[in-house]
Amino acid sequence: MTGIAQEPAPDPRRIEHFAANVAHDFNNLLTGILGNLELMQSRAKRSGETHFDGYLEGARNAGGRAATFAQRLLAYSGRAAQDAEPVRLAAIILEIVEPMREHGLRVAVAELDAAAQVHCDPADLELALHELLNNAVDATAERGEINLSLRQLGAEVQITVADSGVGMAPDILARAVEPFFTTRPNGAGKGLGLPIVDRFARQTGGALQLASLPDQGTTVQLILPKYE
Repeated sequence: MTGIAQEPAPDPRRIEHFAANVAHDFNNLLTGILGNLELMQSRAKRSGETHFDGYLEGARNAGGRAATFAQRLLAYSGRAAQDAEPVRLAAIILEIVEPMREHGLRVAVAELDAAAQVHCDPADLELALHELLNNAVDATAERGEINLSLRQLGAEVQITVADSGVGMAPDILARAVEPFFTTRPNGAGKGLGLPIVDRFARQTGGALQLASLPDQGTTVQLILPKYE
């Protein structure tokens, strides 16, 4: 009997450990880089030297993007410091949605339960919601709409994000929360968005559910335990 052996699925714990180590090393390096750039900018300002302002600002912006990537890696690994507290979701959702609308994105909020609360780290929640909405934005581009709702059902809080974008075939949907998996062109995506949301959901005692069809869009539900 002959055939092509399939590679075994990667161990999620090993990937998480690797991501945490890379994020730690990134942060250590960036602390020195960004600190020195800030010192150079300060000295240039005191001396009245402006010739290199644009270059220094560009370097700091690039360093900031690298720091954000390290933060995302750390969030996926589950090693980020956590400071859980009761959090009302409606205010955080609106803080994320309003700037998107101001940039011309079509984000409709169908239902927003102002009383809905969860017990989690607010920074982790905000990052997960950013990733959830950014994933929908990437799928819709300029040709669709994003619908969002927040409701309480029994002992759960449900955040639903539905887009009318490109959707996913079953084989792609099956890998949607696999870390570093992306269908976007090289360099356009890191494959961390939904894995970060999934990790946050599991850490908080909740779950992430996805439904999608090609050319019909995707619906993602972030389900979290309600805090009372």
